[in-house]
Amino acid sequence: MKRQASYATGPTTATEGDETLDATFDVLADPDCRAILGAADTPMTTSELADACDIALSTAYRKVERLSETPLLVEGVRFDPEGDHAAEYTRGATDAAIELGDDGVTLTVEDGGVDSLTAAVETTGVSAD
Repeated sequence: MKRQASYATGPTTATEGDETLDATFDVLADPDCRAILGAADTPMTTSELADACDIALSTAYRKVERLSETPLLVEGVRFDPEGDHAAEYTRGATDAAIELGDDGVTLTVEDGGVDSLTAAVETTGVSAD
């Protein structure tokens, strides 16, 4: 299940027994996923991410799918006045902290602080009119 771009900002916390914790650590262990996260500082389509990271498009689609299941990458929409809208992805995290406690591992991911609706409205060529 893809994690949709949120309208509210704030940290995401995953703890032991949470599938998000394992998924997040799995993608962080993958060099292609880390490259995609590095490139996704601005919204990019999967094709643009593949080009920027010098990986095959089919690989990029699989990695973006995995990353979208974590709080690290969020999906938005690139609006096209011609109606040919495209999915675009951006890094959903600015910071992450790992805590080791009596209850196990806790991962807290801080988001970028910009909601997807605001980002879409501020995109060049998009108007509320």
